[in-house]
Amino acid sequence: MATRITFFILTFLVLGWNTVFGQTTVSDFLLTAFEDVNTKGYDASIDFISPRNYRLPVMEDLEFRYSNDEFTLEDQQYALRFRPGNPWKIRRNKALFNATKKELSIRKQIQYQENMEVRYQLAADYLLDLQLMEIEDQKYSLIQKRVDILSTNMESSLFNAKDFVEAKMDQVDAITNQDDLNVSLSQTKKEITSLLQQSDIEWGHEPLISVSAIETVSYEIALSSLSSLELELISQQIEVAKREVQLEKADFNIGYFQTEYYPEKDRDSDFGIAFGISIPIFKSNKNQIAERKLDEIELKGELVAEQFQDSIKKITEYEHLKSLITQHEILTDRISTLDLLTLKKNLSQIEDNNPLTILELEEGILKLKELELKSYRRVIEQYIEFLNTFNVLTQLPLTNYLSESLETLE
Repeated sequence: MATRITFFILTFLVLGWNTVFGQTTVSDFLLTAFEDVNTKGYDASIDFISPRNYRLPVMEDLEFRYSNDEFTLEDQQYALRFRPGNPWKIRRNKALFNATKKELSIRKQIQYQENMEVRYQLAADYLLDLQLMEIEDQKYSLIQKRVDILSTNMESSLFNAKDFVEAKMDQVDAITNQDDLNVSLSQTKKEITSLLQQSDIEWGHEPLISVSAIETVSYEIALSSLSSLELELISQQIEVAKREVQLEKADFNIGYFQTEYYPEKDRDSDFGIAFGISIPIFKSNKNQIAERKLDEIELKGELVAEQFQDSIKKITEYEHLKSLITQHEILTDRISTLDLLTLKKNLSQIEDNNPLTILELEEGILKLKELELKSYRRVIEQYIEFLNTFNVLTQLPLTNYLSESLETLE
């Protein structure tokens, strides 16, 4: 009985697992960017930076002393000396680790951004390849129809040996294209399912954002003043370098405090105190201070260069996207002007029309559809690059920028 119950539970879990993950959407896939194993190292480092792991003690050392100058019982002296921690060093050490923790957080955010970009590219490639495969299947079907018509009409005026050979060669090209596309789809699907940790996906009916929507979204993003994560990282690295310089400057002994006990001496009191103050006139760590200062100077120069490159890249990426959108719109207008669908409809109404002519026209329509899809693909690829350059992929609220409705990721 127990065995049967266990089997039922396992079966239910497996079926439930497959059902849940069989309904995984593109938005679900994009959200896995925050669960990738490549961010675990940052989590561990950030968690480690807590006060208990870096806080300096308020008392650095405790020392017990005994002295007897004349080696007599009456000359015995006991002392307890302790050296307090440098308060400037304690405070600056805390500031350094807080700055380091913030730097790690920015690095983690950059990793999220990279993970998200990879997933956007994979999702777009897969969905676009599915559309292209549908066109290739339709093209092959039309070529097969052409071959069938020629094969069954070898004795009629419709048959032409050259046309028949060309049709067969077109079949070879179509099979080659289908095979290459199948390999590409299989590889992309494998990468997606690996990241999702599931066996299959069903994204055949997931629509992608239109070119007009891309134009609107990119315009709004280009007008916004979003900060660059790379610039934030360098700025924070400069802050860390400054904190390191300050910590090195505070690395000196501030002095000591001592309590004394004279058990055998004839004094009004058997106890006494002593203290000393250190004045750091000469620093033994000047070389470390100089090294940290050089790091700070180099990072400041890197920040200026990165600010220039960032502004240039944003302008370039946006202009390139606008150019591709314009080219796509020109192409769609030219295709629309041809109006091959109307021509096909008119030819189909003619009684004595040549079926090969209609098939040839349908193949032409598919070629134009494929051309338009390839143009759209260039827009999508540049659109993803644009989104990454402007650091919006992980901006809150999280948005699926591949969807027409720009749905929020939850």
